[in-house]
Amino acid sequence: MTNAAGLTGLDDAAIAALAAASVERLHVDAASPYLLIAEHAGNVVPAPWHDLGLAAPYLDTHFAVDIGIDALTRRLSRTLRAPAVIAHYSRLFLDYNRPADEWDFMRPDLGGIPVPGNLAPDAADAGLRKAIGWAPLEQAIVEAAAGRRALVSVHSFTPVMAGVRRNVDIGVLWREQSPFVTSVLKTLGAQGAEAGLRIGDNEPYDWRQAIGYTLNRHGLEQGRPCLYLEVRNDLLSDPETFERVGRTLEQAFATVAMSLWPKSAIAV
Repeated sequence: MTNAAGLTGLDDAAIAALAAASVERLHVDAASPYLLIAEHAGNVVPAPWHDLGLAAPYLDTHFAVDIGIDALTRRLSRTLRAPAVIAHYSRLFLDYNRPADEWDFMRPDLGGIPVPGNLAPDAADAGLRKAIGWAPLEQAIVEAAAGRRALVSVHSFTPVMAGVRRNVDIGVLWREQSPFVTSVLKTLGAQGAEAGLRIGDNEPYDWRQAIGYTLNRHGLEQGRPCLYLEVRNDLLSDPETFERVGRTLEQAFATVAMSLWPKSAIAV
């Protein structure tokens, strides 16, 4: 069991500062119909947790962060003039997109490599993580989602998983059909093909078969259309393909907004 004695020295001011550093909101007052959410954009582990006992290079891997998503979400927020909520802390510290009772809410291993700080966190440790890594993000999303017509959670995925190559470049993941989902699939499918990008319909993951706390909680349960957007992470590591992906996504989502919610949409 992780001994949280080293964390008990955190006073209220220190905890508040760590909570404030966990999340960033962009374009709060923008009129866009969209809210963009990037739960896995950051790879920071708050200093009192000492990188969870991991060597620093592990925090630059897909286990710790969705590579390229911070930059992509900022670009889409800027171009679409859409509010965005960006998490700074690593999903290894606490994975907001998982229910608290899931094994990878605080993942104990990286494909067999132990995460020492996550092997058995005690109640005090877990409570602090929720206070500084979960609660501020929850509040930011609740506030930012008010009045929005659709939520888009932005993620990246690895080109190969368990020895199998993924045959899509951008995935649109949905659980419940809606005019928004249908329009995105049609529009992004067509514009993606023109850009030489393969668009997946519930690929490389099928949200109907997977867990997704963020959009279950803030999208479906609130009656808001929503989808997870997944981009192959090697495309986001190269400036040329990053530009092609960014341009394709912003054009597609602008087209969809102009079609469904023209009063609050902008052309790009």
